[in-house]
Amino acid sequence: MTPTQQYATLAAANCQVAFDNLTRQLYATDASHYQIEPVAVAFPRDATQASAAIQGAGHAGVALIPRGAGTGLAGGAIGDGLVIDFARHSRWIEDFDREKQTVRVGAGVVLDQLNNFLRAEGFCFGPDVATSSRATIGGMIANNSSGARAPLYGTTADHLVELEIVLGDGRVLLVGPEHDTLRPQRDLLEDMAMLNGLQIGERFGPGLVKRWPGYALDRVLRDPANLINVLAGSEGTLAAITSAVLKVVPTPDEIGLGLIFFDSLAEAMQATVELLDLKPAAIELLDRLLLDQSRGQREFDAARELLELDALPTAGVLAVEFYGDVEARLAALEKKPLGSRKKILQTLAQINQVWALRKAGLSLLTGCKGGAKPATCIEDAAVRPKDLPAYYAGLTGILGRAGLDASFYGHAGSGLLHVRPMIDLHKPEDFKKFRSVTEETAALVKQFKGSFCAEHGVGIGRTEFLKDQVGDDLYLLMRQIKKSFDPHNLFNPGKLIDDGRFKLDTNLRHSPGHELKLPFEPVLAFAARDGSFVGNLEQCNGCGGCRKDTPTMCPTFVATGEEIMSTRGRANVIRAALEMRGVKGDPLHSAELEAALSNCLSCKACTNECPSNVNLALLKAELQWARIRRDGLSLRERMFSGVDHLGRIGCAWPRLTNFLLGSTLARKVLARIAGISAARPLPRYAKQRFDQWFAERKNGHAAPRGRVILWDDTFVRYNEPHIGQAAVTVLELAGFEVTLAAGRKCCGRPAFSQGNLGEATKLGEHNLALFTQDADETPIIFLEPSCFSMFVEDYRELKLPDAERVAARCFLLEQFLDQLLRSEPDALVFKPRPTTVAIHVHCHAKAVTYPAYMHRLAARLPGRKVHYLDTGCCGMAGGFGMLESKYGLSLEVAKPLIEKIRALPYGSLVVASGASCRHQIDHLAPIHARHMAEVLADALE
Repeated sequence: MTPTQQYATLAAANCQVAFDNLTRQLYATDASHYQIEPVAVAFPRDATQASAAIQGAGHAGVALIPRGAGTGLAGGAIGDGLVIDFARHSRWIEDFDREKQTVRVGAGVVLDQLNNFLRAEGFCFGPDVATSSRATIGGMIANNSSGARAPLYGTTADHLVELEIVLGDGRVLLVGPEHDTLRPQRDLLEDMAMLNGLQIGERFGPGLVKRWPGYALDRVLRDPANLINVLAGSEGTLAAITSAVLKVVPTPDEIGLGLIFFDSLAEAMQATVELLDLKPAAIELLDRLLLDQSRGQREFDAARELLELDALPTAGVLAVEFYGDVEARLAALEKKPLGSRKKILQTLAQINQVWALRKAGLSLLTGCKGGAKPATCIEDAAVRPKDLPAYYAGLTGILGRAGLDASFYGHAGSGLLHVRPMIDLHKPEDFKKFRSVTEETAALVKQFKGSFCAEHGVGIGRTEFLKDQVGDDLYLLMRQIKKSFDPHNLFNPGKLIDDGRFKLDTNLRHSPGHELKLPFEPVLAFAARDGSFVGNLEQCNGCGGCRKDTPTMCPTFVATGEEIMSTRGRANVIRAALEMRGVKGDPLHSAELEAALSNCLSCKACTNECPSNVNLALLKAELQWARIRRDGLSLRERMFSGVDHLGRIGCAWPRLTNFLLGSTLARKVLARIAGISAARPLPRYAKQRFDQWFAERKNGHAAPRGRVILWDDTFVRYNEPHIGQAAVTVLELAGFEVTLAAGRKCCGRPAFSQGNLGEATKLGEHNLALFTQDADETPIIFLEPSCFSMFVEDYRELKLPDAERVAARCFLLEQFLDQLLRSEPDALVFKPRPTTVAIHVHCHAKAVTYPAYMHRLAARLPGRKVHYLDTGCCGMAGGFGMLESKYGLSLEVAKPLIEKIRALPYGSLVVASGASCRHQIDHLAPIHARHMAEVLADALE
C-alpha cells in the first residue's frame, strides 16, 4: 500500500487515530535513548476499539506498537508503525473482590492510582516500580516489572489471574488458568516444556530474583498451560493487553527501614549478601553520585538532612526494609558489624522521604550538568544476590578500562544494580565506549549465568544480545512462540526476535555529529542547572514524571491526560521543531511549537518536581523572545506586558473604567482585539491607589525591629489596596517601620510571561538600581509570589547585575512573619476564633520556597483548624486564564482546587497567596478568597 492508502485504511477503523506531525513527534520517543517516528497513533477506549485499530493496521500492512506511559528504558514503546496508546483512556478499576483478593483494571491504570484505590480497602499491588506515579499496569505486565520489593512479592507475572488480549487478526480473547483459549499455542508451550525442559532449567536456573530475558521459558516450564506466563514480559511482541484481573496483597501492618552507610561500594556489595538471611522486603543501594545530585534540590532537602549527607558524606547507603516483626528484625540488623554507621527509621514520613529520593534516581542523574549523561545500556543486568561482590568487581574493571565514571544504585537485594556509565553520546570516543562497555558487560553477565534484561525489557537496545544470552536452541523456541502468536510479525517487529533492523547504537536521539543548532541566540542564563538553552532542553530524559496525577507538575496534563500537555511532551516537540522534523517553514512560527508553548502555564512546577530540572517556563520565554525580537510584539502581548500602565490609567478614573469594562460593548472589543473571554470577570480598579493611601496615612507605631520595604505590586497598588493596608497593619504591630520602594516600576513578570524579555530586562534593571543604593540591606517584603519569584529567580536568569545580592533580601510576607514568630512567638498576639482556614499556595511560591510556613503561620491563630489544599495550580496563570482560547482549559485545571473548596465546612476561610489564584477562586467557588495578610490583620488583638 502507498502511505496515502495506509492512512485511509487506518482512518476507517472505529477508533481515534492521529496522523498529524505533532502527534507523531510526541510518540517518537519514550524514556530510552531512541527515537523513531510512528506512522500514526491510536487512542482506543476499550478492547473493541483496539481490535478495530489492530485490524486496520493489519490490512494496511503497518506494524503495531502497544504503549503504556512510555516510561520504558529500552525503546519498547516506539517504532515505525501504529503506536497504540492505552494510557489515555483505559483507566478504569472495577470488580474488587475482598475474599478472592482480586481486582479488574484497564491497561492504562497507573500503579499509584490503583494503590490509592486499594489503600482504602487495606490492600495494595505487590510489585512497586520506581515510576509508580505514571507506570501503567499494561506496561508493567508487558515488561513483567517488579521493582524494589521483588524479594518479597516477585514480579508482575506472579500477580496475574487473567488477561484480556487482542491478537493481530483482531480477535479479543481472555487468557488464564480458567480459560480454554488459544489451544494451539498452549499445545506448543506444553511440547516445549516436555522436550526442552532440561535445557530450559539449566539456562534459567534457580536463584535469580528478577526476570529472565525474552519470553519466560522458565515460567512456561513450571506451568505451560497458563498462557499468562509467556504473555507477561513479552513486551508487546505477541499481542496487545487491554485489561487484567490482578491479585492484590494486604497492606503491611508495620514497616521499618534500616540505613547502613559505607565507605566503599565493595563493602556494600558484601554486606548485601550478609543481610539476606534477615529476609528483608527490599535492599536498595544509593551511591554517592546519585546522592550528590540531590544537593540543591528542594524536593530532597529533607531526605538529605535525614541522612546527614552534608555532615557525614558516604560512598553509598543500603536501605533495608522490613515488613512485620519490625522491631526484632531492625535490632538484628543493628547488631551486624556492617558499614561505618547506621540509622533506623520507623515513621512512615521518614521512610517515604528515603523512597522518594530512591525513586528519583534516574532523573536526578540525568539532571547532571554537561553533555555526559547516565547512559542506559547495562543498567538492567542482574545476577544472583550471592554473586554481587564478584559481579561488582568485574564491572568496575570494565568501566575502569574504559575510563568511565558510573552510578551504581538499585535493587541490591535482588542482585540488580542500575549501573549507568557517564557517556556523552555526542562525542565519537564516548559513542564507541557505549557499545564496547555494553558488549563486555553482556559477556560478564553471561559468565555469571545472570539476566542481561532483568526488569526494564529487551526492546530496541538489547535485542541484538538476546540470542547470545539464551543460546541458539532456546532462541529458536522463542522464534516459534513469536510465529505462533503473531504469524504476520505485526507486533513490535524486530524486537526480541532480531531481524537486523535494530542495534544498540542506531536510531538514537543523540549521536556524534547530531548537534542542535538554534535559529536564534539565547539570552537567558539557565543559571540554576545547565547554563544553556540546549543543555536544559536535553535534560529531559523522557522519564514521564510530569505525567503524574498529583500536584503540581504538570497541571495541564493532570487536567487533560494528553501527552502534549506534559513537560516531556513539550520538550520533545520543542526539540522536534528546532530540528525541523516534519516542520514546514519557520520553526518559530510552526503549529508544533505553538502547541507546545501556548498551553504552558509557566507555573514553574517542573523546576523542582522534575528531578532533572527541565525548566519549561524559561524554555518558553526564550522561544517567545526569539520570535518577538524578529517579528515584534502583537497588540495582545503589548497589553498583557503593560498591566501596570493599564492600572495607572484605570485608577485615574476608576468609576468610569469599571463601568466601561463591565459593559457588553467593551467586552466585545476586548474579545476582538485581545482575545479576552467575555465569561471571565475583569479585576476592578480601586477608588484610591494603595501608594496614595500610604502617603496620606499617619503612623504612630514605634519600630523597635527596624525598617522593611513593602513591595506594592500592581494588583495591590491598583486593584486590592486593602491587602496592602492589612500587611502594613500587621508589620507595624509587629514592630517594623514600613516604607515603600519609591519610584518602583512593575517587576516585569507580565512582560516575562509574554516572552517580552527586553521589557522585563529594562524593568528589572530599574528596580534593582533602587535597592542597590541601600547600605543597610533592608528586607524587601512581597505580597505577590509572582513578583517575588521575579526578584529571586528571573532577574538572575536575565543576567542582571546585583540580582543575587538583592534576592537575598527578599521575603514573602508569610515567610518573613513565620521566621519572626518562630524566634519570638509573642511578637504578634491573635484573637481566638473557631473556624476552618484552608490554604492554597501560589505555584511560584511553591517553586521558590518551602510553603510549610503558610500552614505554620495559620496554625498560630487560636481556634483555627488549618487545611492545606494541596491541589496544584489554580489554572489562572495571569493572563492565560483571561483568554477565550484558554478559558476552558483554565477551568479544567482549576477543578480539583474548586472541588475541595466547595467541600469545606460552611463559614471556612480560604487563603490564597496569589492575585490570580484569588481571582479564579472568586469566579468559580461560592466563597471569597483572601490574602494571609487580611486574615492576620483581622485576628490581631
